[in-house]
Amino acid sequence: MRTLDFKDVVYGAAQLAGLDRDNLPGHFFKQVRDFANTRLAIAWETEYWPETMKIVERTVTTSNDISTMDYPTDAGEVLEIYSKNPKKTTNLDVVSYVLHDTGADSDDNVGKSVVVYSTTTPLFMEYKKARPDLTGDVYVATSYSSGVQVYYNGNFYTANTSTASSFTASEWDKVNIPKIFQNYLIRGIYSDYLRANGQLEAASIEDNNANGMLVMESDKLYRQQGQVRTTKMVTY
Repeated sequence: MRTLDFKDVVYGAAQLAGLDRDNLPGHFFKQVRDFANTRLAIAWETEYWPETMKIVERTVTTSNDISTMDYPTDAGEVLEIYSKNPKKTTNLDVVSYVLHDTGADSDDNVGKSVVVYSTTTPLFMEYKKARPDLTGDVYVATSYSSGVQVYYNGNFYTANTSTASSFTASEWDKVNIPKIFQNYLIRGIYSDYLRANGQLEAASIEDNNANGMLVMESDKLYRQQGQVRTTKMVTY
């Protein structure tokens, strides 16, 4: 997956706002980050973007006549369960399923499971990956706990372990944002910036420009690349 460098989003929004990208006010980064987090949520759910989708093989466990599969830790929404690998064949049988949540409070889907009406194992799960949250502040040279997010050298990173007081690449995982969202984020953030400054009419125009960027990416996906999903018909 091609990923964007978040600094390009910051600089792009700054240029549209008429700000000097090399001398941005201290609060501007946080403003862009928060606007981007909201806009990313919109873009992520707009289409079946291949960059946000994943197919995994899952083992089915049957106990007391109930068959379940573990919910992937990086999953957002489960879309389909198949009896065959959809990467190998289009002759697929869709398996009915119900999502089950034990109520455990967790950030990585612990406590969630997928109840399937089949004892066949393995099955193949198609899901949309969980959208990343952009919450990190600019990195400072200090120790961080595992799971903390920072903004460093133009991108967001999440600590995969407790870190020392200097940035060591192996201790951090980059937060990947699909490149296809870059122009939408820039225009959308600029629209939100205008709205925050009371320029409602100009913000509305930029909203249309931002939405046009998503439409253009959708056109590439569906018309140019022919990636049209079939509609599943549910009968009773």
